[in-house]
Amino acid sequence: MRDATVGELAAPYGVSVQAISKHLLVLERAGLLTKTKVAQRRRVHLEAEVPDLMTGWIERNRRRAEGRSGRLDHLLLEIRARWPKPASSRHRRCTMNTTSTAPAAAPAAADRLDRASIEADPNVPIIHIRRDFHATPAQLLSAHIDPALFVRWVGPDGMETRTTEWDARDGGSWRYVASAGGVDHEFRGCFHQITGSRIVQTFTWMGRPDDVALETLEFDDLGDGRTRLHAQSLCDGFGARDGWLASGMEVGVDQGYAKLDLLLAGRADS
Repeated sequence: MRDATVGELAAPYGVSVQAISKHLLVLERAGLLTKTKVAQRRRVHLEAEVPDLMTGWIERNRRRAEGRSGRLDHLLLEIRARWPKPASSRHRRCTMNTTSTAPAAAPAAADRLDRASIEADPNVPIIHIRRDFHATPAQLLSAHIDPALFVRWVGPDGMETRTTEWDARDGGSWRYVASAGGVDHEFRGCFHQITGSRIVQTFTWMGRPDDVALETLEFDDLGDGRTRLHAQSLCDGFGARDGWLASGMEVGVDQGYAKLDLLLAGRADS
């Protein structure tokens, strides 16, 4: 396309020179054209290579976006395959002390959970653990976020635990090592939220570093000097969840909570 004056460009469209000049100014600022002065006239030159560059940029980003969409489709299919809804014949509930999902506000003695209730959710890969403690929610919360207290009760008997990183605040990280028989087991995670009655955190056993569970711990005041702990772990899939249930985790849970009972009793007497 040859260079032209503003008047020549305006003539075929029946618009004023002033009107066409406003449009040309926008294109000039975008780098799509330049103006040069020849004698007493200003001529407009279209920078033809600029649209080609823009077309190339748009095409590259279109292909990149289509690639991301394809990977997202693949990921969603993979998630659906990893989290199928279990059939009725599949293992759906842990056979250990299962209870109703709705805790009573002030349970009678027969309804108290002096041992842990461990339950597998039938629809999503979640483990529910419930246990009552003779303590206030604040005391139970402190036992979970104070590292000096935490290492005294967590895990089965005979396990020695030490923290290597502990930042108990929203966004803070934690890491601890549990040792027994000369074997170290490392665990790590991140505190997402800590309130007066709730902890949300991630949990990973470094023996399987790709499996990350999202844990929510709630401390419900039962109104009689006791607090019910409800811990739920959203696992990385039904396979990971069922692996935890089959691992003998109830031994570590029961023995750890028994030590926590003694710890809380000592703090209540002090």
